[in-house]
Amino acid sequence: MRKVQLLFFTIGIFFSLGSFSQSVTPSILNASGGTYPPTYYRFEWSFGEAMAIETMLSPNLIVTNGVLQPGTDKPASIDNGGGWGGDEIRILPNPTQSVLEIDFFSKQQGKVSMKLYDVSGRYLGNREFDYFGVGRIEKWDLSSYPSGEYFLYIRLEPTGTSVGKKGGFKVIKIR
Repeated sequence: MRKVQLLFFTIGIFFSLGSFSQSVTPSILNASGGTYPPTYYRFEWSFGEAMAIETMLSPNLIVTNGVLQPGTDKPASIDNGGGWGGDEIRILPNPTQSVLEIDFFSKQQGKVSMKLYDVSGRYLGNREFDYFGVGRIEKWDLSSYPSGEYFLYIRLEPTGTSVGKKGGFKVIKIR
């Protein structure tokens, strides 16, 4: 009888070495989910629950942890050229009827300046913000402008070891 108990005890120790109990770190229980991006809008869904959700704030940055974060499925490559790479910036919808969305995916950091010009070169407006290299979406309402072609000049003045970027983009306003 003593040998049987010792045998079961030894087998129990052997199997317990490969198992674990409750973790002390936050984790995600996400059973399933998906994405559906066939149009201008992108839909993402998740079945499950985040065990810990926290928003961290600083004067210039807001970070929220979680599974479904925008733009994380296809992050931009590191492009050290002086122009915007094809996967660093996206302008949509183009043509637009009202609001133009400018999506930034660059890993470079600095101050971004966006200037809008009409086809004759007349300056129409400016937007500026600090960019931290983690993605950002800016919206520009063009509904007050007449139909036609416009040029959006976007420049990134680098900070630290980042590389400056600049480029011009044609935007078409309809109706």
